[in-house]
Amino acid sequence: MATSNAWNASSCRMNGLSPSWTELTVALLIGKLLHEQPVDEPICVPIPPGSVHVELQELQRDQTTSARQTSAILNFATGDEMLEVIRAYQGIAIPITHGYHYYNFHVLDYGASSTGDDAKHAPVSLASPPLHLQLLALSKKEIERRLALFGAVTSFHQENSVGNPPKKKRKRNSKRCRVHQHVTHVAALRRALGNSRPSMEILGVPIPTGTTDAMLECLRKCTLWPPPKKQRRGVSAGAYLTVRRQHPPEQDQIWDLCHRMIVTTVPNAIYNALAITKAFSGSPHIDNHDKTFQHVVAFGDFEGGRLCTEADEDGRQVVEIDVQNRVGRIDGRAVHWVSGWKGERYSIVYYSTSADDMTERLPQSVHTDWMECSTRQQAPKS
Repeated sequence: MATSNAWNASSCRMNGLSPSWTELTVALLIGKLLHEQPVDEPICVPIPPGSVHVELQELQRDQTTSARQTSAILNFATGDEMLEVIRAYQGIAIPITHGYHYYNFHVLDYGASSTGDDAKHAPVSLASPPLHLQLLALSKKEIERRLALFGAVTSFHQENSVGNPPKKKRKRNSKRCRVHQHVTHVAALRRALGNSRPSMEILGVPIPTGTTDAMLECLRKCTLWPPPKKQRRGVSAGAYLTVRRQHPPEQDQIWDLCHRMIVTTVPNAIYNALAITKAFSGSPHIDNHDKTFQHVVAFGDFEGGRLCTEADEDGRQVVEIDVQNRVGRIDGRAVHWVSGWKGERYSIVYYSTSADDMTERLPQSVHTDWMECSTRQQAPKS
């Protein structure tokens, strides 16, 4: 495959890739069709919208671990398409759900966008992460179950590679097989959903005015944020702090403030731990260790940043919950994420990993009814 040495307005390089991935694997991971190009043709051959040209490169081996390092140059049809991928994936771990194994994409360098802005200064999108990134958080078994409901074909590669039969499985390389199968299943499910799904917006339960003020001031001055390497994997956030019921004395103030904030609205909230975040971004994920549903509050001066989850077990619709100075309720054992936002955003997730708090997973409609009912009860009577 031809190699491009010149950067342009629609090129970027990503690392953190598995050396066993093919160009098609990478293309499907970022939700694009693979643009295959004859070896003798220059890279300037037009790339169709929605496609990507992938050039895999093996980097120098790590001297300490001898691990193989692989990166890829990605060439897009437009600078806007490139920036869309960078915004969705920059620094975010992609949960190919085999236990808690993640692959991280990091943009090393990139060309200027079509408007002269780079990815760091590009306009912030208030939309949710792309559909295929939402679906990647699902297990392969769950994706297959949903595909069966549509009667959909799972062999995306065979359907879209006329004249290019799929490569045979490599022996002793089950990792590549699992990941490749996972992303092809996701691509098939996305197509079965028509490449989009409707969403409905609802309001969380309002917190009394001023209740979040002390919490916001505390977090702005907080010095307890752990270093990035010790924060939770699989999500993207400016800072991520976990506080458990049994916590060191220096976390007493945060725990007490969080408790006071939730009891004003949900006196019987069940939780034994808190996930406190600053600038949480996108990151569709599933909290497999949760034992019951979650309560979520966000605060700060921001626009967007809704808490999103699937409206039903078949994932045909999405619920977007306004949790700004409000309490949202979802089950973290279902895939969930945050829509795009701009400004200053903090959030607190009240959750439990204790077997004593175990409850069955209920449809999101039950939690939606609770939010709507609780909001009506708090509304002033005329």
